[in-house]
Amino acid sequence: MSRGTQNLVLLLVGLSTAVMLVKGTYLNYVKPGLLPWLAVAAAVLVTLGLVAIVRDLRSARDEHEHGDEHGHRHQPWLGWLLLIPIAMVAFVVPPPLDASGAAAAPVSAPQRRAFPPLPAGDAPTVSLPEVVMRAAADSTNSLAGRSITLTGFTLHGSDQVDLARVVIVCCAADAQLARIHLTGPAAPSVADHPEDTWLQIEGQIVPGSSHAEDGFIPTMTVTSATPVDKPANTYAY
Repeated sequence: MSRGTQNLVLLLVGLSTAVMLVKGTYLNYVKPGLLPWLAVAAAVLVTLGLVAIVRDLRSARDEHEHGDEHGHRHQPWLGWLLLIPIAMVAFVVPPPLDASGAAAAPVSAPQRRAFPPLPAGDAPTVSLPEVVMRAAADSTNSLAGRSITLTGFTLHGSDQVDLARVVIVCCAADAQLARIHLTGPAAPSVADHPEDTWLQIEGQIVPGSSHAEDGFIPTMTVTSATPVDKPANTYAY
């Protein structure tokens, strides 16, 4: 690959990253907390690419003025083809991962510890991954007897329906699936919804339903379920 192509690749990677930051599509790949680092990286790449291009243009002009021609003007087209997929990253955005693209979390006995109390209120909103962790590892049993509100998408099994969220720790490469089995009076209405329907549900976690035999997936007795719009950012953290 020629120096000119290398410089253009460097510049285009930086510009593609900047476009994804402006459009917000970077959230399909990484968690929001990485925004400052991505912004710095994009700025550095664009700056380095521009500096390298300007330097090479000046060198070429000086060589031309001094008649120093070495006959290296022919450049292979193969290197330029690398620019096509890099440019497409900024404008052809793949959808965020869903249940089919997220790996099942490895099952191991969690270390039990005391969790902070749940928010006050009749049915406070709690993230689904937090509920899964509390059900498996909270030594204070903070979920016992408490109605809570969860948001997620429907996930149908052979004989049950779950509420699920795709969880990422750092980026989409480490995506895992957090899920809760649903039962109770409103569970049949949840099952009537198609796969990947986003719902806000209210209910209580069944005590002792999170155990190793089922991968520490708790069961929730659902009392109400309301369809909601799919959020702009579908990941949980």
